[in-house]
Amino acid sequence: MGSRFLRDFKDHFEMVPISLRTTPPSEIDIQNGDSIVHCAALVHQMNPPPEENYFHVNRDLTLELAQAAKAKGAKHFLFLSTSHVFGDSGTIADHNTSLTPETPCHPTDPYGRSKLAAEEELLKLADSHFTVSILRPPMVYGEGAKGNIRSLVKLVQKIPVLPLGFQHNRRSLIYVGNLCAFMVWVLENGNGSQIYLPQDEKPLSISELTSKIGQALEKQPTLIPIPRFLIFAFHLLNKKQTVRLFGTLALASNSTESQDSKKFTPPYSTQEGLNRMISEMKS
Repeated sequence: MGSRFLRDFKDHFEMVPISLRTTPPSEIDIQNGDSIVHCAALVHQMNPPPEENYFHVNRDLTLELAQAAKAKGAKHFLFLSTSHVFGDSGTIADHNTSLTPETPCHPTDPYGRSKLAAEEELLKLADSHFTVSILRPPMVYGEGAKGNIRSLVKLVQKIPVLPLGFQHNRRSLIYVGNLCAFMVWVLENGNGSQIYLPQDEKPLSISELTSKIGQALEKQPTLIPIPRFLIFAFHLLNKKQTVRLFGTLALASNSTESQDSKKFTPPYSTQEGLNRMISEMKS
């Protein structure tokens, strides 16, 4: 994420990349008035390390960096958190509710718990001279992205008929280019310390997302609707996969009067983002 932000906006800001792997927070040359964009994190691993490792990287190092930045006169700390702080990856029971910054958080894994702990400590540092902006993006996709959406792309490439015609769920996602642009918007237009929920123009159902992937592949699949009772039956057999495909995890675009994210317009549509990702996959 950090490398993409540097690439896209190297001519927009005067930026100095820092790796906390090699430079302790106390030794970073932070100038009075600087903004810190903190993207580093220990994310999900195939072979998960102990939980304390997540807290050391995602909470403790983040807090050390923010404390050092504030002590040296920095004015703005932007922290890239995650929607995982809300809890599980979605629900198949409620397709109408949208998550807001005020929604209670119940993270279920070390990654989410450590990110939420970092948020809580950072907000304690916020004051009129030190702005803390916390971003909780949903699933990020785009060039170089890994994970579930690439698996769905490969599925659409190979299988012409898919049982993914369900239209009632809503899942937020964000193209990496839109997330970088949102970060710039917060740095330049953010209104005090707060939590933001960046996303593409709107949440999508699994049917809409699969259709857009097919359009990017120029290979539109036939999508068969699945009755809700079958989805509940699949949920008993494989909860995780059922929620990923048919569950709802939708973020509110603007939940409070103080949150100005409604004024941000994503520069890329979801279709454009998928086109770019799939073009990179093909090459």
